[in-house]
Amino acid sequence: MPQNDAFALKNSGLNAFLLAEAGTEQNGSSLTVLSVLGRLGKDPWPQAAEWAKMPSAAKIDGLTHCIAQMPLSPGDLADARVTAGRLVMLLPYLAGTATRIARRAGVEFRIPNWLLTVIFGLILAAAIAPSTWAPGSTAPATPATQSIERGQ
Repeated sequence: MPQNDAFALKNSGLNAFLLAEAGTEQNGSSLTVLSVLGRLGKDPWPQAAEWAKMPSAAKIDGLTHCIAQMPLSPGDLADARVTAGRLVMLLPYLAGTATRIARRAGVEFRIPNWLLTVIFGLILAAAIAPSTWAPGSTAPATPATQSIERGQ
């Protein structure tokens, strides 16, 4: 059964960024980041999700490049980098958030099974180890070790 993502875009965390104004066209209408990316043939949500995972300088460079290709007023074109710097602050920046957004946007992210197995094994070993051994303690006495200690 196909997954229904009818509400995924509403909850993506990217709407504030994508619906923000990137400038004013020469005809006087506003242009959003969503429109900029759409006009460049980029899928807006995956592109924004990718930018959300990048360092700030790379985000600003990428968005500046996109804005500079638009038919904006001369003032907006001159301020493209400043505008991009303001707009990228609307992107989520936490790794977990970016990963969740990327999944919703269709970007594949998977943890290999072998890594999950290793992590589980380490957690299990850490949980068992303190109950059987503590630093500074000695091995429990057995009848054989007790007779050796008494000199028999």
